[in-house]
Amino acid sequence: MKMPHKESRRKLDESVAGLFEERISRRDFVRKATALGVSAVLLTDILALHKRAYAAESVSAETLEKIQKEGGELFVYNWEEYIHPDTIPNFEKEFNVKVTYDTFPGNEALLAKMQAGGAQYDVVFPTHNFVPIHVAQGLLAPLNHENLPLLKNVTPKFLDTSFDPGNQYTIPYLWGMTALAHNTKYTKDDPNMGSWALMFESGPARYSGRLGFTDEREEVIATALAYMGYSVNSRNKDELLEAGELLIKTKPHVKAFYPGAQETKALIQEDIVVGHEWNGEVVKAHRENPAVEWLLPKEGGTAWFDNIAVPKGAPHKFTAEAFLNYLLRPDVATANSDEGGYATTNKAAVDKYVPSEMAQDPAVYPTDSDLARLEFLAVIPDDILPVYDDIWTRLLAA
Repeated sequence: MKMPHKESRRKLDESVAGLFEERISRRDFVRKATALGVSAVLLTDILALHKRAYAAESVSAETLEKIQKEGGELFVYNWEEYIHPDTIPNFEKEFNVKVTYDTFPGNEALLAKMQAGGAQYDVVFPTHNFVPIHVAQGLLAPLNHENLPLLKNVTPKFLDTSFDPGNQYTIPYLWGMTALAHNTKYTKDDPNMGSWALMFESGPARYSGRLGFTDEREEVIATALAYMGYSVNSRNKDELLEAGELLIKTKPHVKAFYPGAQETKALIQEDIVVGHEWNGEVVKAHRENPAVEWLLPKEGGTAWFDNIAVPKGAPHKFTAEAFLNYLLRPDVATANSDEGGYATTNKAAVDKYVPSEMAQDPAVYPTDSDLARLEFLAVIPDDILPVYDDIWTRLLAA
């Protein structure tokens, strides 16, 4: 590219130096370079060079040697549509590893797989409120933090949690909310807009047969608890049973309880027009069908964050930890966040890589007022589990 004058070239050189010295973010660099008239081709080349330089600093010959001694393989078990298409191929190429990648639709499926011998996998992704169950049952291996130097990139509020003090077993991945998706072509004049009443009052009256839920038991019961003004973590048996009866009453109007990401397709195709859904799935549905929008009701919703862990007895533990550390790179974390439509727990990624339009989207990164209406799901006590089991069994059979 031919720069118009020396001053522009000097400013570009300063910006490039700032990028490589980590004094400015990639986002700021793109903004400054674009203002200077840098061509898209040159801009892409500079960013690619920066990415390769960052990667080169993040892997050592010793690491590569240890990976090969373990066999040069890795077996990953993740949620559906929850990683950027380039993440695995790039890891395979850089670390000389053959990755076998499988997916699961929900936490119950993951837990069942782990209980049946999950050590065939090296990396798994449990949600925060399921981690204590995995730990209590001895399903996870302690992590060697010496192999996770990039854990420093994580936002502090997601570290050293009550369910995993010191991050002995897990590292944070993506986080999000569960509330409502709705299609504005059908809901734009609904008087219950902004409330869970959109599901439980307008649903049977206006959208019968076009309502959808995820098939996550705790999340589904939480919707009714929130609508009735109770905590989504209520341990009051009467409140829980009341929530169960409301769900059973609503069931005839529900098209399906969707596993994994299947509800996203139903939203895009307008098989359903109001759905209980994870925010990232709503973001992805909106990309394909702009009429689909995210809604956090005034009564609130649930919050959660998924974690990355290594099963006890994993055959490639060192390689697994190398992969965990790779996922903690800001650029990799950003790509996975963008693909999933969820917020990343990686502060370095948010500060330097996440596009401003995504960082400022309340459907991805909730505002302070939104956060005040969210409750992180808690682990269900053993004495309350039978109540949840009874509600869920009766609901599915209704």
